[in-house]
Amino acid sequence: MNLSTLNRNIAYNVLGQVVLIGLALVAVRFIFRQLGPDAFGVILFGQTLGAILLGAFDLGIASIVVREVAGRAADDPPYLRQLLQTASLFYWVVYVVLAAATIILAPVFAQRWINLTSMDSRTATQMIQVLGAGTLLILPRSLYAAFFRGRQRIGLANVIDVSTLAVQQAGLIAIVAGHGGPVAAVAWIAASYALSVAVYAIVFGRAAGFGALLPRYWRGVVERNRRFSMHMMSISTLGMVQMQADKVILSKLLPVPALGFYGLASTVVASGGRLASAVAEAALPSFADRFHRDDHPGLLVEYRRVHGLISYLAAPGFAAIVFLTVPLFSYVFNPVVAEQLRLPVALLSTGWYLNATLLVPYMMSLAAGKPEITARQNALALVIVLPLTVGAIYAFGLAGAALSWVIYHLFAYAYGLPRICTECLHFPVRTWLKEIAAFLALIGLAYGAGYFAAAWLGGTMLPLGIGYLGASCLYLFVGQRLLRSANQHSRLLERAA
Repeated sequence: MNLSTLNRNIAYNVLGQVVLIGLALVAVRFIFRQLGPDAFGVILFGQTLGAILLGAFDLGIASIVVREVAGRAADDPPYLRQLLQTASLFYWVVYVVLAAATIILAPVFAQRWINLTSMDSRTATQMIQVLGAGTLLILPRSLYAAFFRGRQRIGLANVIDVSTLAVQQAGLIAIVAGHGGPVAAVAWIAASYALSVAVYAIVFGRAAGFGALLPRYWRGVVERNRRFSMHMMSISTLGMVQMQADKVILSKLLPVPALGFYGLASTVVASGGRLASAVAEAALPSFADRFHRDDHPGLLVEYRRVHGLISYLAAPGFAAIVFLTVPLFSYVFNPVVAEQLRLPVALLSTGWYLNATLLVPYMMSLAAGKPEITARQNALALVIVLPLTVGAIYAFGLAGAALSWVIYHLFAYAYGLPRICTECLHFPVRTWLKEIAAFLALIGLAYGAGYFAAAWLGGTMLPLGIGYLGASCLYLFVGQRLLRSANQHSRLLERAA
């Protein structure tokens, strides 16, 4: 894949994520104000539960499909057809099992786990059942999306995602504005997921052949991808535990509205992470293709370019979320809640920036066929980081939950990153850390000074806007020089190698 195709894929992914974020915020305001904080919290809990199950039972199949479609689409069409059929069988079977389990266990979650303040447990149970069954449809849908990512048709996948979500949010707003209840709202959300799967299936069938939609077991496909899949399953399962543990623990220790507030804050900040992830995921097919062709010099050129782009451009987005915390959440919720979220959002933004800097090395490890690095990292984090998460939440509440996300990524810096640099990039980890440390120092100085100056001037929208723009100008000017210096140093290392 040439650089123009990579640029186009990155642009499609970023644009798609921006539109999705805007639509989601509009819907959240309607849900919170019309249905109340309990309904909003239960919706967040249902989506969190679905996200955990999706991560735990993804089985790494989507990543395998992207990798194999990108690297072998022209070489072995019969194998790819068998791969798609086998993946379809696994995903649909897992969907049916998980949807049934969610429906059966929903009363337990409503009565014994979450802390309702005004909603009755029967309504909460119905909401969790309907929303769980709908959200889990993302699992088979991810297969079809992975196929288009592997084929470099990311623009098409984003059009489907944005269009179906626009229909979801428009219908949701209409239901809430028409005084529909919380069960009706989540029923529409579930129906919109079903619609997106149907649209994906039709487009997928036209591109790959409708026979590829038919679930079928091929033993050779399973044996060929067993090792990679086992590592990816470990990564997705344990990674999702780390990502969602803060919300699960909060849902038990605090009232469900607090989960809703924190859940939205986490979602908004994570949207910046999804933008960075969209850029990294757009590069994975190209990385896999170049690795398959043994084009290591071209691989390193693309790696430097995409990693530098993310490390440089992710910071202004996360900083904007920090600057807008009080105005944004005052609009969606109220000023009291906005003040409670000020420190958690700053910590979440820090953690997600660290996450963004690790995305491209992670994608490189997948392209190189070494998912076991991240798999072992997440296994160790379960023992080391998760207990710290519980303690931080118990001691500091929402701020402790956000702090746990920073702790996890510092652990990833200490364990996984050195291995990826040594085994996949053949690049000194100390050089990598020096480059990121320079960006972190610049971010702290530029945006820290801008934020405190805006707060000293009153903290209203005008000072915040001026402070952010001034800090961004300083950051972008100095950061460009840091980025140019890092790229020059990387080219010298490549010539020496």
